Amino acid sequence: MLNTKIKSFKSIAYFNNIFFDISEKNFKNKWTILFFFPFSYTFVCPTEIKDLSNNIKKFNDNNIQVFAISTDSHYTHKNWIKNELKFVNFPFISDFNHNISKNLNILNKKDGNCYRSTIIIDQNLIIKSIDLIDSSISRSINDLLNRCKMLIHTNLNNNHVCPYTWNTDKNPIII
Repeated sequence: MLNTKIKSFKSIAYFNNIFFDISEKNFKNKWTILFFFPFSYTFVCPTEIKDLSNNIKKFNDNNIQVFAISTDSHYTHKNWIKNELKFVNFPFISDFNHNISKNLNILNKKDGNCYRSTIIIDQNLIIKSIDLIDSSISRSINDLLNRCKMLIHTNLNNNHVCPYTWNTDKNPIII
């Protein structure tokens, strides 16, 4: 799946009190993070989502859009945001029919939820990073931003390699 085009999908997203249709076409011409979380109304997921919300400007400043996704319905997302996640400043996508999770091989077939995972897609809809971790731990938003910056850098520089210790302060990204 890595370095392949994301498969077509259609779903419903929720943001700023509005439901809207969404598909992979919404990812064209921007770097995109699909931030999958397994369960709404849990302990770990809101901590990650809050950290991501607190840092969304850093992603947006680098022309990176962020979408949270779970197998919960769009109504569940609306309710959770309205009642507990009032700080959220990026859209949530419902994968209630499991099509997105199945296409990306991140569906937990035992419980029907997606795995805690992060997919980074480039501006041409090519999957550039896939990260799956155990549901018991959280992801580092700073590491995620750095990984995106490294991918953008290599993309802009003919896919030259980029070490993990690469520093954007010393090597700024120009988009």
